Amino acid sequence: MVEAPAVKHWCRVPIVFAVVVVVASLPRAIGAAGQDAQRPAAPAGGYAAPRTPDGQPDIQGMWNPIGTFYNIQDLEFQARYQNFRDDPSRRGRSLIIDPPDGKIPYQPWALAKSNEVLQHHADPTPQYLDPNARCFMQGVPRHLNNREFEIFQPPGYIVVFNMAHHTYRSIPLNGGPHIPERVKLWMGDSRGRWEGNSLVVDVTNNNDQPWFDVVGSFHSDAMRVTERFVPINADSIEYTAVITDPKVYTRPWTLKLTFTRNKDYGSELYEESCLEGNEKTLELMLTRPGR
Repeated sequence: MVEAPAVKHWCRVPIVFAVVVVVASLPRAIGAAGQDAQRPAAPAGGYAAPRTPDGQPDIQGMWNPIGTFYNIQDLEFQARYQNFRDDPSRRGRSLIIDPPDGKIPYQPWALAKSNEVLQHHADPTPQYLDPNARCFMQGVPRHLNNREFEIFQPPGYIVVFNMAHHTYRSIPLNGGPHIPERVKLWMGDSRGRWEGNSLVVDVTNNNDQPWFDVVGSFHSDAMRVTERFVPINADSIEYTAVITDPKVYTRPWTLKLTFTRNKDYGSELYEESCLEGNEKTLELMLTRPGR
């Protein structure tokens, strides 16, 4: 839904700020890119993406996720709870490709906690309410699975703007270190590199607040994510995220999505008017008719 012009103008402020921060850092990034940028060879028989001026495979543009954000372990939840109908074509399907059973490998205590939220997720009691419903940032990888997003590639960087919640990421490609471990962020701290035609992003410094989906699939502040973006043709990107968190899971696990180019937008990404910490959402849920 497109918000009113006055709201949209106000919502653009965080995104403009992000652009200013990135542009202010470009001289250093350009120097690093000029020294280190190489033009990766296309894989044998694979797709060779065009290149940006600093030699990156060009994946810029508007993108849609092909997947579901309601329950990453059971795709039929999306149809049942959002569209109010069953969808047998999604029955038994999961976004998780490893382990093969499509389930998050929780430790026993964590599985019990996740199941409790799953059972009560339709009840808007605060501890069972998806943080996304209160307009908090969605974290990695969920911000790529929930709504449309746009990728920019200024020299030495990957920058991602998300339609929802004013979310953005600035991913440097200069090989620099992560921020101090004690600093924990909703979107984590991202550092990227190109391996041939694949963009690999290491995400650390995550806090424990975002969920992976509506039904409470969760992680701790020890989570680390390794993302891989692989352009497979001019209009598709294959995306995988390996999730590691020794506090919550028995082993690493892998989520897979496909992004398709959105050709319906004009030159500007729509923005969702959602304010972080919006308490009105919870208030309306708790006072809705029939409660």
